[in-house]
Amino acid sequence: MIRVEFPPRLMDRALAAYYVCNGSLRDLDRLREQKIITPKGEGRNVMYDKADLDAYADTLKERPATRGQGA
Repeated sequence: MIRVEFPPRLMDRALAAYYVCNGSLRDLDRLREQKIITPKGEGRNVMYDKADLDAYADTLKERPATRGQGA
């Protein structure tokens, strides 16, 4: 269980996946492969910038309410 009181500026792969992909490392890797997000760092020290993750989240379309969520 990861407990985050506020998101750090740079996140490792697991935390970035938790932050923007509901914990899915596969989805995060797909975003990276599609060059939608670009990791930063040198060598094995790969980090993801919160600003890049937020920019991706801002591009997502809003979904209409579904059954059981009220009107």
